[in-house]
Amino acid sequence: MKRLILIYLILIILTVVSAYVSGIEMAQAWIPAGIVMTLAVFKFILVVMEYMELRRAHGIWKFSVILLAVVTALIVGVFGGVQI
Repeated sequence: MKRLILIYLILIILTVVSAYVSGIEMAQAWIPAGIVMTLAVFKFILVVMEYMELRRAHGIWKFSVILLAVVTALIVGVFGGVQI
């Protein structure tokens, strides 16, 4: 139970950091966006591993979920600013 509370507190801290970083004005807008996206991937992996108990699953499931998160973040990062 203590582990879940610790993960919950880490998620709250990462959310606050994401909110703070997203408000930073920089000449290169991709820097705060990259930081926020990296934190989002990290939060996703924490939730999936702990609350969905993927930590106890087979290694291929862990690898596939982490790969999915990273690829999705890269796609959003590369094509997120494209306007049609």
